[in-house]
Amino acid sequence: MKNLLLSILLLPLTTFAQLIVDTIPSNKNVILEEFTGIHCVFCPDGHVIAQSIQNTYPDDVFVLNLHTGGYATPSPGEPDFRITESDSIADISNLAGYPAGTVNRHQFSMTQGGGTAMGRGDWLAAASEILAQPSYINIGMLMQYDSITNVLIIDVELYYTDSTPVDGFGFSALNYLNVALIQDSVLGPQTGGQTYNPGAIVSGPWQPTYSHQHMLRAMPTGQWGEAVTNSPVGPGNFVFRRYVYPVPGDINDILFELDHIKAVGFVTESMQGEIITGTSVGIFQAPPPPPPPVAIIEVTPVINDGIVYDIYGRVVKELKKNTIYIKNNKKFIKF
Repeated sequence: MKNLLLSILLLPLTTFAQLIVDTIPSNKNVILEEFTGIHCVFCPDGHVIAQSIQNTYPDDVFVLNLHTGGYATPSPGEPDFRITESDSIADISNLAGYPAGTVNRHQFSMTQGGGTAMGRGDWLAAASEILAQPSYINIGMLMQYDSITNVLIIDVELYYTDSTPVDGFGFSALNYLNVALIQDSVLGPQTGGQTYNPGAIVSGPWQPTYSHQHMLRAMPTGQWGEAVTNSPVGPGNFVFRRYVYPVPGDINDILFELDHIKAVGFVTESMQGEIITGTSVGIFQAPPPPPPPVAIIEVTPVINDGIVYDIYGRVVKELKKNTIYIKNNKKFIKF
């Protein structure tokens, strides 16, 4: 499924006109990776908290729900929302309980087991801390669907507003670009849903049926992304990449529904390192073409009888605003 066509440019902005990414220095955005499972009784409370943080910062916080671990193992007849990438991300987080989540894969003082995962009560404080930090790189994305070839075309642009940081040994950070596909409104069972997130309960085959959001479905760039730098990068540099992702009918027998698909892009320092910033987009819908101009038919009105006609010569008894009429051989508009 990872049949990707890639292109990359790393150029000064003066030689390549960017179309998507902002070139103004800005603070970091937050990527909240939430570890969850359909048999985790408290996970719906985590879903509510994560959604609340995203609702508070809709342009700056982006959520990925990763179904992983024992609580995500389906019983017979239940859907399997797990993918390998979710398991690997969970493995490097040192999570010690569910629900748990990482905020930009940063190691905070409140994280579990010396890793990056933390309990749901700490997500907001962690997100607020990250949002206050400047980012040396901006990211912009555009995703389109080609119905003829049945592929998603994902364009990603990076713009460096500052130089990549250098560690104490004089080595510059190597940046990796990650693109994830998430899906909203995936129906399935969920323990604790009625108690901790009753707003997500919908009609469906499970009792109860839960509407899962932000579910990680695929990572077109692979498990840990793809390197976009191999040497120090200074301000003003621009990176472009295009990914072509063949649209599957389903993944693990779970329908891949384009109406509910979004792309999340983020940049890390090193292959499994901290996330610097990220963004998310849905499938771009081109605006409909403007309607064709309305032809006004010239007619020869009836004699000067004082009667009002429309442009088709029909007698009008009630005048409408902003409409052309004819009376006594003269056109007029009712305002």
